[in-house]
Amino acid sequence: MISVLGFLLHRWSGIVFFMWLGSVFYCLCLAMYTRSLFNALRATRRVTADLLVITVMVVSVFAKTMLSGALVAGFISMGLAISFGIIEETRRRIDALTKQGEKPVRIVREDRFLEVPVEQISSGDVAIVPAGEMIPVDGEIVGGASSIDESVITGEPLPVFKRIGDRVTSGAISLTAQLKVRATKAGDKGFLHVMAKEIDASLKEKPVVHRRADMIVQFFICGVVLYAIGVFLVCGALAGDTATGLVRMAAVTAVACPCAWALSVPTAFAAAIGGLGARGILVRGGTPLETLGRAATFILDKTGTVTLGRPDVVNVEAFGLPKTELLRLAASVESGFNHPVGNAILAYAAGKGIFPSTAENTEYLPGIGVKSMVQGRQVTLGSSETMIALGMDIPADIKIGGRAVWIGVDEKIAGVVVIQDVMMESAHGLAGILRGLGAKRVVLATGDNTEAEAQRVAKLTGMDQCHWGLKPEGKVSLVKSFGGQGPTVMVGDGVNDATALAVADVGISIGGAKADLTIKSSDIVMMREDAMSLVTAVRTGRTLIRVIRQNYSWAIGFNLAGIALATTGMLSPWLAALCHHVSSVLVVANSARLVRVPVVGNR
Repeated sequence: MISVLGFLLHRWSGIVFFMWLGSVFYCLCLAMYTRSLFNALRATRRVTADLLVITVMVVSVFAKTMLSGALVAGFISMGLAISFGIIEETRRRIDALTKQGEKPVRIVREDRFLEVPVEQISSGDVAIVPAGEMIPVDGEIVGGASSIDESVITGEPLPVFKRIGDRVTSGAISLTAQLKVRATKAGDKGFLHVMAKEIDASLKEKPVVHRRADMIVQFFICGVVLYAIGVFLVCGALAGDTATGLVRMAAVTAVACPCAWALSVPTAFAAAIGGLGARGILVRGGTPLETLGRAATFILDKTGTVTLGRPDVVNVEAFGLPKTELLRLAASVESGFNHPVGNAILAYAAGKGIFPSTAENTEYLPGIGVKSMVQGRQVTLGSSETMIALGMDIPADIKIGGRAVWIGVDEKIAGVVVIQDVMMESAHGLAGILRGLGAKRVVLATGDNTEAEAQRVAKLTGMDQCHWGLKPEGKVSLVKSFGGQGPTVMVGDGVNDATALAVADVGISIGGAKADLTIKSSDIVMMREDAMSLVTAVRTGRTLIRVIRQNYSWAIGFNLAGIALATTGMLSPWLAALCHHVSSVLVVANSARLVRVPVVGNR
């Protein structure tokens, strides 16, 4: 832009210094474009738009219209720099999320305390895991006992109590107490690292996009250069004046230089990405967003994606005991634990004005269960599997409608507490909204093993299909099964979703504070745990496609009209450059609408 300013000041003041200043920076700019073209040819063997910029700048020198060449070069440089700068900044913000979890692990090795990267942990090392932190290795608990949140690995929303001798998997979180975990595998052989390798391989398999558009640009650039040379030869010969041929050649290259074409996609991408970034939605470039706008299938995880992963008591059924007494006994057993299910039961009881008694001789049971003595009565809480293993008969005619915590009193089933995962308020009817935006099918895919709970969530969200009890490889298979039916989008928040996110055409993770590996494998990261963020992203993707088509239509139409006028001599290089900039401004202005796409409505 310094060269443009120098030439303008020279025209205004007539001072030669400004002409020399503009000329020096003009030559520097020409050298930069020439180097960029040479590097592109050497690296990709493809012609870039730099060729047209170089052509118009060189011809402008011979035609003595260097201001036109400087305007073309300056506008392209500024527009593309701003556009790609916004995209790169967003990518850096996403990458920064995955680095937050890269911290050393405290281990005990040969009676010494060390802090080492997880990759340097060997089998037999003992990792110290503070309460609330992620377990870094696959191994066995050798010290402590804690409720373990495995939801990011298995999809199960409820924590599992584990103690000395139990196995744990890297990626799980110790919720309530510090643990000592002896690694049974080297750090780089654990679940997280194996998953990371699979994800990297999946990401590399993603196809290269926009090859057809690149081919069109190749032919367009070469065609315009050849056409401009033809205009110079024909017009120069007919007029018998080389200067006239150069002027028309300069006008053709100035008006046809694909600024509007070159800015059509990156400015739309930048506006859309910048607008979503302001709403807490980070996108790795525009291609995932464009694909999202054309998506045919949406596969959504349950826990943490459409539900909050927080249990809530929705019903209590008592058999032979008053409900108040049953609740008191259950609350008494759970009062000694800091566990999400126990906390939900205690909160529900307190809301009914029921408070726990003292529980004694507490014993943990295989699976999910606990047993205590409350005022001389043996009270057992657990899953149906636990109760059946203890010889208790589960009533067959009870409709649960959620996850069941059975209550046994003196070795007989006395009642059941029904637990449901709390739905995100914005997730109700989510599938219907997505179908209104063009999706052909919306599928729920969860690692939760409780069919009733999965079906309940699927019904509330309006899903077309429901799959439960899926392991990571099951989710990958499900994503691949829809591969031939249009673009597939996977939405999740756990490590168990990570490979499926990488395999899908677009992977979306909800919650920027979730598993680092999930964020790394995602094309789009939604920082807020709000299902409507997905709707906003889809609507922006659809609008993005429409805006890009409008930009291309305008750019092509303008170029054809401009070339025709420049060929006949109706456009001087100066006027051609001015019209060219007007075209580019209109494209940028049209793209700017994507900064604030409306959140309401289905279109």
